[in-house]
Amino acid sequence: MGLVAEILRRRDDRYRLAQLRFDLEDAENEFRSKVQEQKLGRGTDAWDRAYFDYDTRREFVYAQIDEIETRNAIERARAWRVPIPQRPISEEPVYDDQYWSWSNPHGRYYLTDEGKLLLRREANIEMEMLFKPWLSWGALAISVISLTISALKL
Repeated sequence: MGLVAEILRRRDDRYRLAQLRFDLEDAENEFRSKVQEQKLGRGTDAWDRAYFDYDTRREFVYAQIDEIETRNAIERARAWRVPIPQRPISEEPVYDDQYWSWSNPHGRYYLTDEGKLLLRREANIEMEMLFKPWLSWGALAISVISLTISALKL
């Protein structure tokens, strides 16, 4: 049951990520249509309020995307025993580093694109180290089997 639950969770995560990306597009379209319909000029109070609403919604959606992607990257790294970069110790957003960035809507650190790339690259290296010997033995076994079959046909 654990395998099925994991597959379903990953499916739900992929679906949620797609929905969140559509939400980003919808938020931008709503902002642009509001600006055009109400003929809001840049720098006016109404435009500033509309942009603030758009930016707040966009930040919240990005925080949800980062939460899902960070969780998936860390789970994959743990599964392959890849060292995860240490989070900044302080709860202050001033201490962002190259692998972690502070999320204001959720109030915690999430992996940056560079951090996700590092974990993905390291996990792929671990996978390659595990499967490369098996692939060479598999190629050798196929060669021996084909040689045996050709020798038996003679």
